[in-house]
Amino acid sequence: MKKFILFTFLFLSLNAKIVDKVVASVNNYPITSYDVEIASKKLGISPNKALNYLIDQKLIESEIKKRGISVDDFEIDEAMDKIAKRNNLTLFEFKNILMQRGEYYKFRNEIKQNLLKQKLFASIINSKLKISPDDIKNYYQTHKDEFSTFDEIQVVKYSSRNPQILKQLFTNPFYNDKNIVSQTKIYKWNELPLDKLYLFKNTKVGQYTPIINEGLTYSTYYIANKQGKVYLPFEKVKNIIANKLIEMKRNQILKEYFDKIKNRADIKIYN
Repeated sequence: MKKFILFTFLFLSLNAKIVDKVVASVNNYPITSYDVEIASKKLGISPNKALNYLIDQKLIESEIKKRGISVDDFEIDEAMDKIAKRNNLTLFEFKNILMQRGEYYKFRNEIKQNLLKQKLFASIINSKLKISPDDIKNYYQTHKDEFSTFDEIQVVKYSSRNPQILKQLFTNPFYNDKNIVSQTKIYKWNELPLDKLYLFKNTKVGQYTPIINEGLTYSTYYIANKQGKVYLPFEKVKNIIANKLIEMKRNQILKEYFDKIKNRADIKIYN
């Protein structure tokens, strides 16, 4: 019996070494085949892309340590409180749910890692991120088709206190339930708030919008018809353009920064 246990232990140990084979290192921090396998499954990407992702993460972790960036418990609780409120929960209720699922500490650590990355990216970007009014106007003039929309739209609004009931409509358009209230409406483009205008603009005729929380009820809109074409005025979309340019510039700055870091880093790939 002791021999069998010893053989099993040796087999598992050898097998663990195979699974945990070091496949790469970044500034002497190892990445194992097991790390790659987990990342590949979690992100739904190929092992090669997973390895590149893990290399990038090691570079980010290295920069966080180098800059002495930290996150305290108050900041983590604050971030969790925002998530709880978006789900109509108190922080105490949200924590209890996570504890019951055995996911509390894992979730808390994920929040911490995200906050660390946000602080790092902000420290890299803030001094370089500048968007001028001329940049915004030029983008509007050269991308006018992005800001075209319908002149008039006909929708059928379906509302219910239970969003699960509304989901039945997505697979069965003829689904009927006394707890669903429907109403046909016709709007001109300028009668809609900007968020709903873009929601309708991005939903094709014959399709339903995602279910949205409208306070006391949940709603989905069936797009029955769209007519005409207009261009949204600059004043109505300038903030959208500014946010888009900021995001584009942000990604460009980060890419250039980490490309330089990667070129200087000691990265080894092992066969």
